[in-house]
Amino acid sequence: MIDKSHIVFPLKRIAASVYDLFLLLGVWFAVGSIAVWINGGIIEIRWVGPIIVFLSTWVFYGYFWLNGGKTLGMAVWNFEIYSLDKNKITISKISIRYFINVLTFFLLGIPLIYMYFSKKNLSISDLLSRTSYKKI
Repeated sequence: MIDKSHIVFPLKRIAASVYDLFLLLGVWFAVGSIAVWINGGIIEIRWVGPIIVFLSTWVFYGYFWLNGGKTLGMAVWNFEIYSLDKNKITISKISIRYFINVLTFFLLGIPLIYMYFSKKNLSISDLLSRTSYKKI
């Protein structure tokens, strides 16, 4: 029988993401304000905004996952990220995880359902990035 005491199911993952979204709003406002200030109050290229949001979100998650293994939302819900192969979490692992999570967001979380069919209760982003969440 599989020990499920360490598994973080989708509802907690989504709740932590919502919590982190409020922190990200502050980051996005700060980064966007700096970008507008640098450009003299006008950003003429429309795709600059989404790219700034995408990259600042990657930096946000990357920083917290590499330094401490959890974001504030994850700390509130008592779980953290760890490497499935027992090695240190690397930039490539968190990058893969981030990009798959962005795709999961655009697919309305449907790939998280895979957890219920996986023998080890791992999501698609867990499998591809070789990382997962565990309760602390």
